[in-house]
Amino acid sequence: MLNSSLPAEVKVAARWRALLSGQQLRRTLSVTTLAPGMIAVRLNGPPALLERMGLRSTAAGPQPTNSPAGVARRLAWVSLDARRFSGHVVQGDSLLDPCLHPAGEDASTACVRINGGYFNFRQRACVGSPEHLPIGSLRMRGGAAQPALQVPPAFVDDYRELAFGDGSSLACAPLLAERGEAVFALKASGNPCYRLPPDFSFERGDVVAPGMLWHAHDANPRVAISVPAGPGNGRIRLVAAPMVDRSCADTGWTLSAFSAALARLDRQHSPPNLSLNLDGGESVALMAWAEGRTLLDVRQTLQPRHVGNLIEFRAGAPRRSPEMVRCVRLAT
Repeated sequence: MLNSSLPAEVKVAARWRALLSGQQLRRTLSVTTLAPGMIAVRLNGPPALLERMGLRSTAAGPQPTNSPAGVARRLAWVSLDARRFSGHVVQGDSLLDPCLHPAGEDASTACVRINGGYFNFRQRACVGSPEHLPIGSLRMRGGAAQPALQVPPAFVDDYRELAFGDGSSLACAPLLAERGEAVFALKASGNPCYRLPPDFSFERGDVVAPGMLWHAHDANPRVAISVPAGPGNGRIRLVAAPMVDRSCADTGWTLSAFSAALARLDRQHSPPNLSLNLDGGESVALMAWAEGRTLLDVRQTLQPRHVGNLIEFRAGAPRRSPEMVRCVRLAT
């Protein structure tokens, strides 16, 4: 029997290993302790195998797959002990390089960064506004409000505010999973609001404005954050799902499939975590550092897109009462 004090990632990985063996195990699953309180997990396997591991690609359960031989789906996450790591929003006066080593007096401490919320990419949300402006409210340390663009009215109900202990916060969408249920998968099923409009044409030059959720039913690289639903020690999980080949839909995740996978990961905890989608696509980057070394580097491209904001967690002295990362509805 596994020790109940072990992190959920270690216990679940032990169950997954029972499904794998030899070379398949080495190719598919990697679990690494990067620093005290920081565990990295990487999965790389065919969709059918991830189904067997409980990471369903559909909300309704395992489905037959017609994926070509050799197709793989990737999922990576960093699991953080909430007693040891504090999070905050990073934003500047221009776009940020997600792979740039964090600076400052605490640069040697363990640190992990992941994409934040949507931003005015190529000024597609507002031509007259700077590209780095966020979609929806964003606050920095101490609660200082930053200039921001309006959330698309059609999707206001999908947005949540992710708030950190230092007073910083950002808006992101949609809520993927809650109480261990794939809430977005259920909400989006058959809903035309989450599909490209019938007259939409990439060939004609049509674009999806940042903050719109028309991409939900398309397979894309995805990013999410999973946080404890209530007070307690808990673990925070930063999740990245880059695509092996963007021309092959079976290597990516629709938001419904991502919702189902995150719900499964959230159920590693009791009570289950809740999960929020973050800005993905070409900007997907999950990076970790300590003592000046890169410990983890998961990206969609070798030169990821510069982004408007990031979420960062840094290590500190263990705390008996960790600060909650709160998820609330946007004020209307």
